[in-house]
Amino acid sequence: MTSGRTTTTDRPAPATPSRPGDPSPGSGRRLRPALAAAVAVLVVAGAVAGLGGIRPDSTTSTPAGPAAPAPAPAPAAEPAAFAVTPPPGWTAPTAGAPALDVFGVPFARLAEAPPFAAGDCPVGAAPRGVAAAALVAVPAGTTVEQAAQAFARGAGESAYAGSAPQVAVGPPGPRPGSGEPGTWVEATVRTDGTASGAGGCRATDGAVGVLAVPRTQARDGSVGVAMLVVAADAGGGPGDAVPRSALTDLAASAVRPG
Repeated sequence: MTSGRTTTTDRPAPATPSRPGDPSPGSGRRLRPALAAAVAVLVVAGAVAGLGGIRPDSTTSTPAGPAAPAPAPAPAAEPAAFAVTPPPGWTAPTAGAPALDVFGVPFARLAEAPPFAAGDCPVGAAPRGVAAAALVAVPAGTTVEQAAQAFARGAGESAYAGSAPQVAVGPPGPRPGSGEPGTWVEATVRTDGTASGAGGCRATDGAVGVLAVPRTQARDGSVGVAMLVVAADAGGGPGDAVPRSALTDLAASAVRPG
């Protein structure tokens, strides 16, 4: 862990690809929910099939001969995904904080914007912002851009679970910052403002960003992708909104840990 940065060493879990959808009026190019779900299923299936094999020397061939005992899971392509510099007001995640589950992939939390406490709202409120990272296996036939769009939708649904989230995903673009390789996708979230059934205890508007950077490629065409997902309250809650710049600041600060 480098000074001022938080890292994750979680190995990637199955992921699922998503296809960009048709444009919707007034919102630019959006990813339809049905297409996003289909892509997600593909990514997850691909990851389940061979996430551990996302290495330069990986192969899908099977030697002839009698069946052998199932080998131990192969190591992930990279020991860690990203290190980030938390923006002002963000802190390291609380000890023992569970991973952010997106399509069955456990994203290790790197930083959080502390939750707000208001009136009779439930104890243990979700943080106003979360940044998490994982290594994801993207199967052949699915682009990194499609996978990033699918995970933007999934991250919004996961971060705001229990609040009837409705996610609108935008088109892929270059990563924020100094022009280093990577794909950046943003999404917006609308919720019903409830937390554990209590109204007015959750932001009604959220923002999501996903940074996807290819790391390795296997002989079968699958790609090991480092993903950073960031979700933050944009407005409508009992607490202050998180500046939208926090999402791009986190993405711009993301580097290989070391």
